[in-house]
Amino acid sequence: MSFRPNYSAPRYAPPRPMQAARPAPVAAEPPLSRLMIASLMVFLVLSLVVLLAGRVPFTPQPAPVTGNTYRSYVTEARTLLNSYGYTLEGKVHIPIDRAMDLIVERGLPVRR
Repeated sequence: MSFRPNYSAPRYAPPRPMQAARPAPVAAEPPLSRLMIASLMVFLVLSLVVLLAGRVPFTPQPAPVTGNTYRSYVTEARTLLNSYGYTLEGKVHIPIDRAMDLIVERGLPVRR
């Protein structure tokens, strides 16, 4: 018995009987391995997009300020606190400094 490979021609094999031809399937599904490879490729591409999304350099553009700003709100509030006048409900308001002086002179109201 020899363990050397035999590179001679193969032995004669009798021909197989002919099988009836099967009709080809209309829409053959791709093999599972192709689906897995395709889904892996999609996953890798999406992962790279997500990882690199925050690293894309961009130049921020300052937005122009329109409408009311902090100064307009503060100016309106200071004007209201430092002037005499009427409120929308019809009550009178006085400057905050004058109101503090009146509380010092008269004291706070007391319930009886």
